[in-house]
Amino acid sequence: MAEEKRQEEQEFSFVKEKIKRQRFYQNRVFRRVVFQIVLGVICGAVACFVFVILHPWMNERFGKEEKQEIVFPNEEEEVKEPPAEPEEPAEPIVITEKQELEIEDYRKLYGKLRAVALESEKCLVTVTAASSDMDWFNETYESRKQLSGLLVGNNGVELLILTVYSEVSSADQLQVTFADKTSLGAVLKNHDAVTDLAVLSVNLADVQESTMDSIRMAELGSSKSLRAGEPVIAVGSPAGTAGSVIYGNLTSGGYPMSVIDGEYDLLITDIGRTAEGSGVLLNLDGQVIGLIEHQYLNTNNRNALTAYSISDMKEVIEHLSNSQDLVYIGILGENVTEEIAQAGDLPQGVYITGVEMDSPAMNAGLQQGDVITVISGQEIESVSQIQEMLLKFSKEQEIQVNVMRQGKEGYKEISCKVVLSCL
Repeated sequence: MAEEKRQEEQEFSFVKEKIKRQRFYQNRVFRRVVFQIVLGVICGAVACFVFVILHPWMNERFGKEEKQEIVFPNEEEEVKEPPAEPEEPAEPIVITEKQELEIEDYRKLYGKLRAVALESEKCLVTVTAASSDMDWFNETYESRKQLSGLLVGNNGVELLILTVYSEVSSADQLQVTFADKTSLGAVLKNHDAVTDLAVLSVNLADVQESTMDSIRMAELGSSKSLRAGEPVIAVGSPAGTAGSVIYGNLTSGGYPMSVIDGEYDLLITDIGRTAEGSGVLLNLDGQVIGLIEHQYLNTNNRNALTAYSISDMKEVIEHLSNSQDLVYIGILGENVTEEIAQAGDLPQGVYITGVEMDSPAMNAGLQQGDVITVISGQEIESVSQIQEMLLKFSKEQEIQVNVMRQGKEGYKEISCKVVLSCL
């Protein structure tokens, strides 16, 4: 029996197998994972290579530049050219006979003035404000207004245009027409209700190269040294129509006018005023020296064209262009100088002549007749000082205002907390 069993085992030994553990690198899952890793490395290397090759082109074609801050140089910091060396005095010209101006002389003179006005058209635009409304018969109609705008900056992303806030505030659609007659859509970026100024923005990516070649940013001059009698050129829409030009002279080179929380100098001209007029005043060098105002601040002569002094407006334009807050307290004031204080037995500071309704000043309890002496720890001596301080504050910031208020026993100091807001 044992013999037969051994023979049987030998006959069927060919079906016997020895089971071995599979090598890890022969596993299907492992191979798939390795394949995916190798494929990812290859794809990543190809992507990096393509990115390095195409990055300069893509950045030029699709890249967005960061916004650059708009800053106008302070007039005190402007570099002045060194004085020229004195030349030897020339021999004096003695006129022995009377000379009369001929028509050709006037033609040449006004030709040069016209050339200055034509050059300024590159920095001027026509702003069209369209809005829809309903008439008495419930039918929709569209109204369109045209006014002047001034190119004041290019921040690398937008073209910035200064215009009249009250004319564009309620518009449903804004359009800007440049010097080459190209028209593009614009949006309201920021505004200042006190000066009635607004800044519109046009997407720089939408502006064609030919249009960029036909325009330039306005050159803002200085109005601090202007005197009555100096010639000026009103451009933009001073007569109420786009492209109008009027020549005139200053009758006042700096007429101080009180506004909310401040004081601005007005340039008064002998040019007639129109209700629809807008634009800027230029000097004979083509520099902007004034912004035509529309609020009839000069009540003594409502028929004369007046403009804000550009030197007073530069910081306001900077704030508007850089989307910064223009906050207000809401007071009208007059300076109480040391002489006035001694003569009228008043505290020195800013005498409040009026408080705006629903303003931060009214909400804080400031009253007409109060004298502002300190704001946030700084002594106040003039309205212009308050104006400068407010440019450094932001919306909803709380400041402490100390005033002297008259009572039965004389003036008493009162501290008020004012929460600033924007108009």
